[in-house]
Amino acid sequence: MDDREDVALTAEDYESVLVAVRMLSSRYRSGWTLNEALDQWRLVVEDIEEGVDTQWAWEYHNELFCRDWLYEAWPLLTVRVRALRQSLLDGLDERFAAATAPMRKQETALGHCRGKWWHDRFPRLVSGEPGDELPETWSPAPEYVEDD
Repeated sequence: MDDREDVALTAEDYESVLVAVRMLSSRYRSGWTLNEALDQWRLVVEDIEEGVDTQWAWEYHNELFCRDWLYEAWPLLTVRVRALRQSLLDGLDERFAAATAPMRKQETALGHCRGKWWHDRFPRLVSGEPGDELPETWSPAPEYVEDD
């Protein structure tokens, strides 16, 4: 878990990660560890930066659940664990914000997503068929990029 070899994690640090995993595993489709959730968030951000396939546009918010997991896990982690991972999370969040645009305020995410700013954004770039229907909240329409 530690990117810096000079920082030793304590039993309390490891226990905080285990508590988060246990508490959140029943609410999320995957029993992520902290590292897995961060890695999944990185993969989601990379996909969004490259352009979301219009075929999967309606599943877009489901892909953000790894960020939801991190949001809920963060307060359960020790200060040391958060400090070690904060710069990685902040960097991924910044990349996500740069690769997305804000939804119109009256149509932002509701319910379980309230207060989770990443659900109030949509991809700036999409790939796929230009005629494919996109969610109305993705306005103005994203730019199309070529598929590889």
